[in-house]
Formats: sequence, C-alpha cells, structure tokens
Amino acid sequence: GKPLLLTVTGMGRQRAEASVEAVLAHPQITAVLSIGFSGALERQLKVGDLVLASELMGIRGSNGDEIEPTIYRADQKLLRTAEEALRTTSLRVVSGPTVTAPSIIATPAGKEGMGRQTGAVAVDMESYWVARAISSRGLPFLAIRAISDTQGESLPPFHHILDEEGNPRVCRLAAHLLRKPGSLVALGRLARNARQARRALTTGVGCTVAAL
Repeated sequence: GKPLLLTVTGMGRQRAEASVEAVLAHPQITAVLSIGFSGALERQLKVGDLVLASELMGIRGSNGDEIEPTIYRADQKLLRTAEEALRTTSLRVVSGPTVTAPSIIATPAGKEGMGRQTGAVAVDMESYWVARAISSRGLPFLAIRAISDTQGESLPPFHHILDEEGNPRVCRLAAHLLRKPGSLVALGRLARNARQARRALTTGVGCTVAAL
C-alpha cells in the first residue's frame, strides 16, 4: 500500500496551520485527509455518524459571527472514493458542508444558530484552516469527521481542563471534579460519546485509505 504520514494537529487554528506546514515540508505528500470529531448542527445526525465535508466554511471575528469569504471544496475524486468505500460499512455517512468555529459550540441554541447561519451540517475547530493551508499547494483534500455530540446536546464547560491536543489535564480535571462532583456524570457521557465516535472514525478512515 501507499505510505502514510500521520500528525496530530491539536485544537484550533494556530495548531492546525502549524501542523499542516510541517506535513507539507515532506515533498512526497500527494493528498491530505483531515480527521477528527465534530458537533452536529442537524438534529438527524447522531453520535458515531460520519460527515464527509463537501464544502468547508470558516467563522472569524471577535464575536464569532463573521463568515470567512472563501469557501473551500473537497477534492471530488477523494470525496467519491470515500463515499463508495463507506457504503461497504454499516456506518451512517452524510456528505455536506461543514463550518470551523474559533471555539467550542457548547449549547443546543448555539448549534442551531450556527447551522441556520451557515447551512453547515457539522462544526469543528480545525478543518477549514487545514483546507486553506492545503489550497495553496493544489493537493487533493478531504475532511472526514465523526459526530461526538448531537445538535440537542449541551457540552459541560470542560474546555479549561484540556491541553493543546484536546486531552484532559489530570490535575485540573481532579480539581474540577472536587468542586463540582456532579460533573462526573457529564464527563462519563462525553467519554462514551468519544469512544463511539472514535470507533466509527477508525473504521471509516481505514476503509477510505484502503480504497485510495
């Protein structure tokens, strides 16, 4: 098979752009897949569903209410290859526009508003910036995202306990749970969602890469 180069971008624009620049330093790169989790902006999407980003939009501005003027589109050959490969699985797969936000969209009202504003089906914090960095090189690009929280699901304020790669800082997590022990239930739900989304993403990306 073809050799793969994997990199962890971490959360947000700066880390995503820096990771892409490091990847593009390798001259043998011929295509780029951006993979990770997303929040659903459509009620029909469930945890573990896969989203293939046909178009990628970005949000900017201090209030997070301005849409970047440039929309990036997935490479059509990569998109078709992924769609065909994923039909052989039991995964629910949706192709549609996605949006990248500067921060976590934590409430049902926020997700509903974001979906209404942009027409996107899912939101993340990195894909648009990866696509923008890739576009100047003319390389085929596709973002594959697994839904980790539904449109109607509220996310607890755990962002302050995460490190740059989205992993929990143990000491901050322990302190948070001591202050708010009731958060343990929400944390357990998030962990279950993440495991389900990770399984779907592993299967989906494996099938897609095998078909390339």
